[in-house]
Amino acid sequence: MQSLWAGQGQLMRLKLEGLDGTTTQSVVVKHIVYASSDSHPRGWNSQGSAQRKRHSYAVELHWYRDYVASLNASVKMPELRYFEESAQSIVLVLEDLAVDFPVRFTLGKDDRPSPVQIESCIGWLAKLHARTLECRAEGLWPIGGYWHLDTRPDEWLAMPESTLKNSAKQLDQTLRNCGYQCLMHGDAKLANFCFDDKGQSVAAVDFQYVGRGVGVQDLMLLLSSVLPDAQLLAQGSKWVDVYFEQLTAALLQWQPNIKPDEVIKQWRALYPITWADFHRFLAGWSPDHWKIGKYCIQQTEQALRMCHSDQHVS
Repeated sequence: MQSLWAGQGQLMRLKLEGLDGTTTQSVVVKHIVYASSDSHPRGWNSQGSAQRKRHSYAVELHWYRDYVASLNASVKMPELRYFEESAQSIVLVLEDLAVDFPVRFTLGKDDRPSPVQIESCIGWLAKLHARTLECRAEGLWPIGGYWHLDTRPDEWLAMPESTLKNSAKQLDQTLRNCGYQCLMHGDAKLANFCFDDKGQSVAAVDFQYVGRGVGVQDLMLLLSSVLPDAQLLAQGSKWVDVYFEQLTAALLQWQPNIKPDEVIKQWRALYPITWADFHRFLAGWSPDHWKIGKYCIQQTEQALRMCHSDQHVS
């Protein structure tokens, strides 16, 4: 199917044949091989980068082994059929989602999902966040998201001197201090969702950076991958409202002792902070990245004003 990031293994689709010779089942095998690599697509080859990646695969194994079964009735993910783990590699044998969710997007900035598909992704995230609100992240990242500041010191050092760079720790701490934390996907880009033919049913894959966070961090990353800059400027606030509508319904279902309005008040205020925090990562990792558009810059400027006027939620 494809090689893994920086050549550290591969994804394969296999058909298993039953002993009767007629029954077949399709599975996806994710074979991870731990190795130091100098083939990083953007040249980030530090020891810290290698350690982060290795830990991410261990986190993914924990997620599939210890969390998915209890959550799959709420948010669809591939079930773990079998695994092996050694000092040098991990093998995951997973349910093949292509059977029921054959539609994938893999073109990056050129992908154009339908509004129905975007809403399905938002609904999936809202359910995950509500279902796992105040859940502990045992075996997962204590702070989720592949761009988290503590795991990206090289990228921070590569940033030019700026207010954003100098505010990085404050932005990060503001997100950590939120009173309502959930389990976030951590890499909720469009390419990590699979759809049925109508786009109304959705499943998610790739849980290497799942951990504690606030729901709007996942929402931010999703919107950055499904809408070009002009549409973010025109429609971003609408999709944020859709998320909170979906979150309210999910919280009422799974968290009857928590008032949705209290969660929404804190998370909505943090939405610009999530963009600034992600912008901080991009500014060091790939400063010409297409996701640094007018919308991202506007949200970052708003977040920095909030930080400097102490109007953020803590």
